[in-house]
Amino acid sequence: MKKRRSEKKRPHYIFSRRNIFMWLFLVLKYLFSRESILHAQGSHIITGYPGSGKTLLVNTIINSVDKSKYFFLSNIGEFDGVKHFNIEDVFSDTTQVASWPLVDEYGRRLYGVIFDEINLQFNKRLNRKSDYNDLFIGLIEFLVSHRHQGVPRVYFIGQKLELQDTQLQSLFKYQHDIIKKKVWPKYWFYYENGYISMLPRKLVIMNRLKSEETQDEFIDYTKMRVKIKRENLETYNTKALAMQYLTLDKLKVED
Repeated sequence: MKKRRSEKKRPHYIFSRRNIFMWLFLVLKYLFSRESILHAQGSHIITGYPGSGKTLLVNTIINSVDKSKYFFLSNIGEFDGVKHFNIEDVFSDTTQVASWPLVDEYGRRLYGVIFDEINLQFNKRLNRKSDYNDLFIGLIEFLVSHRHQGVPRVYFIGQKLELQDTQLQSLFKYQHDIIKKKVWPKYWFYYENGYISMLPRKLVIMNRLKSEETQDEFIDYTKMRVKIKRENLETYNTKALAMQYLTLDKLKVED
C-alpha cells in the first residue's frame, strides 16, 4: 500500500550539510545575531573629552543587558542596580588579594567589571611611587588573567588613550572613542521640570581594534551611532564623582 504524500518524509537534502540554502541561512543567522563590539569579550577602554558621554555610554551598555540574568561591578557607586567595590579591597601590595564574585545571591552571572575615572586612580606621572604600584601591579595581573578568572569583560573609562599607562594601553583590546555628542531638547524633561534643557540624543563612536600585525596600535574598525534612551539618562548619578570633593575643607579667599 502506497503512503499518502502527507505521510512521506521530507527530502533528506533539505537539512543536509551540503544544502547551499541551509548554509546561507545559518551564515545570515550568525552574522545578524552577533553581539555588538561594545559587548565583545575582552578589555575595553572608553575615551572622550570631559562631558562627552563616556559614563552615559557605559550606562547604555548596562541597560542593554538582561539584568535578570547578569550583573555588573563598578569601582564607583554611580549606576542603578550595579554592585560597588573598593579597588583597595581587590589589589594591594602589588598583587590581587581578592577574587571576583561570578554569581550573585540571585543566581545572576557576572557580565563585566567597570573601572571609571581611571586617570584619577592611576596618573602615570606617579608610577614610580609605592602607593601607585601597590594597586597598579595587581590590576595588571588581573587584566592578564581576567578570562581565566571567569570575568568575560572589563570596561575602563578615561580621557585620551595617550594619558593611560603604557602597560594598560598594551592590554586594551578595544577602544571606543566618543567623537561627537548630539543633543536635543526633550519635551518630557520640560513637562516634568518646567524648563528647557539640551539632553543627549545620540553618541557617535569610533570603534578601534588592536592591529593583528603589531598588537600595539589600534586600527579603525567601525563608526557607530548609539541612540540614547530616557532610561539611560535617569539610571545613573552624574554627580557621583563630585560627592567626594564636597567633603573637602572650603577654600578661604580674601577680597
